[in-house]
Amino acid sequence: MILPCRILRARIRVGSLPVALLFAASFLVLQSGRTWAQATGSAFERVGVGWLPGIPIQITAGGDAGYDDNVTLQPSGEGSIFTRENVVLTYNRPGEATQFFVMGVGRFSQYFEVSGLNETAGNVTMSLTHNFSSRLSFYASLYGTYQNQPNFQSNVGPENVVSPFFDTVDIFSLTYQWSSRLSLVTSYTFERVQYFSSSNGNSQNGVQNTLAQNRIQNTFSETFQFSLTSRTVLVGEYRFEAIDYDTAPTNSTTNSVLVGVNHNLTEHLKVHVRGGESFRSLENEGNTASPYFEGSLGYVSSNHSLNWTSSYGYEAPTATGATTTKTWRTGLDLTYDLTSRLSSTTGVYYHHDENTGGTGSTGTQDSFDLTLGLRYTINKRFTLHADYNHTTLGSLGTTPGYSRNRYSAGLSYTY
Repeated sequence: MILPCRILRARIRVGSLPVALLFAASFLVLQSGRTWAQATGSAFERVGVGWLPGIPIQITAGGDAGYDDNVTLQPSGEGSIFTRENVVLTYNRPGEATQFFVMGVGRFSQYFEVSGLNETAGNVTMSLTHNFSSRLSFYASLYGTYQNQPNFQSNVGPENVVSPFFDTVDIFSLTYQWSSRLSLVTSYTFERVQYFSSSNGNSQNGVQNTLAQNRIQNTFSETFQFSLTSRTVLVGEYRFEAIDYDTAPTNSTTNSVLVGVNHNLTEHLKVHVRGGESFRSLENEGNTASPYFEGSLGYVSSNHSLNWTSSYGYEAPTATGATTTKTWRTGLDLTYDLTSRLSSTTGVYYHHDENTGGTGSTGTQDSFDLTLGLRYTINKRFTLHADYNHTTLGSLGTTPGYSRNRYSAGLSYTY
């Protein structure tokens, strides 16, 4: 079962007490992902989730079974039948002045034909919006996950190893409306990546020192927004990013100057575009510059929605030994209600890395991740689902790539 959460993916069998403790911890920890609170809420509605009487809390529990043809992420990987149990708890409190949302997810997977890779994972998502006045508002978006499966949707770590890690991305922003046309947005983003194993992989997929990925990223930005018309907003932005690694000698600072536009093409179709130049100062490697671009396209109608994002620029290197990585990254999410009971989901993610510098892996590498899903709502309590996931990672130097297919189906219950 593909859960409606931002991140997918440490594997050991657990008893009932550790499971209960994980559920409690995942619900209490207030961590979250950038724009996923709203998306996950609508995803629960599509699944047929109802609210508990008088309390804005919903609980969904489910299980599924399937087959994974490359559990070990190797060129000639081992396949296995698996089962998976999931529990999702959400709390949603909308309001005029303050809006609050939190979701906790627990996932437990058992592989029957490959030893040592059973998984216990969880993540927490939280968002908060508060309007102090008609001019001043505050927004916070917190996300935290513990998992061991690689993340193809964002820049976290190597994608050819199964290794437990913790990742959190926390955004805080303050918006002040100077006038009817001019507003100022001040924001801060904190990210922490923490791997727990020093060496992962083997002769087939390449040994990775994942501890070298452990880092803290701090990003500050100042954005001026000018409403040119009721549908068009001009944007000017300055960003400063500092990356500090625990052990790797690749600390860096990056200054970016960007201009862009937010435009509502129609009532349902919105476009956001930013472009400019980034200037990076890398420890022991000097200074470099690169163009930067990011854009998004969002469309929402009564029975389907689409969100497409794309970016190009500097990212934290995930290849062993590389000191600089420029990445083109794009992703698309599509949901479509085929009937009043049957809905479909599609997720497509691709990125192309250009790795340079250092004494390790240099060159280009491509990755592709596709997810397809069908949901059938039996009633407000029960939902059937079937999912397919395909992943392809290209080779880099002497490190080979791999492909992976996962098939699963199951049932969820909401109360």
